[in-house]
Amino acid sequence: MSPHRLSPVACLLLFSACVTVKPVVVDRKTQLENQILGTFQRLEDDLILASSVRGERREPGLSSLEREAIDAMMTREFQRDDVEALKARQAVGEANTGLLVLLTPPADAAEAQRAKELVAEENRCRQVLLRRVIALGPDLSDKDLPELQRILYRIQAETARPGDRLQGEDGAWRTVTQAAAKK
Repeated sequence: MSPHRLSPVACLLLFSACVTVKPVVVDRKTQLENQILGTFQRLEDDLILASSVRGERREPGLSSLEREAIDAMMTREFQRDDVEALKARQAVGEANTGLLVLLTPPADAAEAQRAKELVAEENRCRQVLLRRVIALGPDLSDKDLPELQRILYRIQAETARPGDRLQGEDGAWRTVTQAAAKK
């Protein structure tokens, strides 16, 4: 054997001595948050695909929950401007349960009714999407719904704009400031 050649075992030992393995432990909350974000991205991709097909949107290969989730994504997208306008007027806020809450209904009865309907529809859509997350997660069940709702709240809180209302863990409502929105 040449003095300049190392055996594969010696190379492996030498290489492993130079490499430090630092395990990264991801807690369950982070895993669930990534799972929610991944599912939402997958649903957005499905929505793009469904909207790019002409004619009938009811593809035969989709389950009823898949169709319902795509419809929920479409509804949320369609109503996004109206929901954001209610948030900007501080009529609605993000509850720590991951649901939208009507805080101060508009003075006009018709607007108040519309705001109530928007909040109910947004919350229905969020529930559908969370059920889809559970269906896609092999290690998730209905008992995980409260945790998924808290994670959804954190996601909503992280993307809140200045002036939006958020409910804290203590139940108190606060208004997002410019500095908090930049974080």
